[in-house]
Amino acid sequence: MKESFVNATAAAADVMTVGEFNRRINRLFEQDPEMQRVRVQGEISGFKQYPSGHSYFTLKDDEAAVSCVLFRGSAGRVNFAPQSGMKIIAIGKPNVYDKNGRFQLIVHGMEQAGLGDLYLAFQQLKKKLADEGLFADERKLNIPYIPHKIVAITSEAGAVIRDIIHVLQRRYPGFSLLLIPVPVQGKGAEVEIAAAIKRANSEKLGDVIIVGRGGGSLEDLQPFNEEIVARAISESLIPVISAVGHETDYTIADFVSDLRAPTPSAAAELAVPHKSRLLERQEQLSSALELSVIRRLEKEKDKLKQLRERPVLMRADEFVAPQYQRLFVLRQQLLTAMQKLPRDAKNVLYPLQHRLVRPLE
Repeated sequence: MKESFVNATAAAADVMTVGEFNRRINRLFEQDPEMQRVRVQGEISGFKQYPSGHSYFTLKDDEAAVSCVLFRGSAGRVNFAPQSGMKIIAIGKPNVYDKNGRFQLIVHGMEQAGLGDLYLAFQQLKKKLADEGLFADERKLNIPYIPHKIVAITSEAGAVIRDIIHVLQRRYPGFSLLLIPVPVQGKGAEVEIAAAIKRANSEKLGDVIIVGRGGGSLEDLQPFNEEIVARAISESLIPVISAVGHETDYTIADFVSDLRAPTPSAAAELAVPHKSRLLERQEQLSSALELSVIRRLEKEKDKLKQLRERPVLMRADEFVAPQYQRLFVLRQQLLTAMQKLPRDAKNVLYPLQHRLVRPLE
């Protein structure tokens, strides 16, 4: 019994909490001189810098990947701007984060090792399409002010379509939206995205197309950096709004589209105006038009009153009577003179007499 109690006590002494376990791993790293300053080469993926100045990214190669953190103090010693797609040599030490046990490389410095394959392909395709004029402003179509139907080409399962619907409901209740669901990452996604754009055009499914997805790494966004998608957008007769990733993410689709939105929610805002503001403006214009008509009628009414009050219209007889009297005298004088003329002269003057007399009859 005593021996069993001793064994149980020893076993209890060997038990560690999760926090103690993680800290012990870190002590093992610290005790290994070779782990105090490691140089790891790979390609940056998912680089993200936060307002705090700290940056987080993944360093990967064909075999594996490791999470990395570059704290603000160390970032000041890096003499270039890291971004996804770059090949670098990260200098730092391994660490296990106490709170969640996540293994990461704390980076103290970086050296450039060239461009990553995806980033290099991105730059080459960008130059090729730019040289063809596919990014030119004169090629871009105008976005309709109030589209009758909006076509969304994105995943049916992600938050993107929910965000788009939410914004459209807030800005323009009663909108018409058609979703063409497509995969937005992974092999073959670019083929389905391009096919959806072509289908929207061939079937005339809407007045404007929103194509996009949420944020992600360079690999996640790759379908929107493929030439087949760029060509489909450039050939679209329906205006295309690209909404790929976050505000800092740029893809080939953004350059070739008719309008680039920093986020899918922003794309929905660019697609439709505020309906309530339109109705308010309509009410203002209607009131202004009504007031303008009333003022015009009042002005014409005053003008008509002024005309009616002119003496020539109020006392017309006083102006017409003297002229009538003079005409009567002239007529009598003409008749008297005609009696004294020869017959031939009378035949000439007789029609003139009737022309002069007719207005008085």
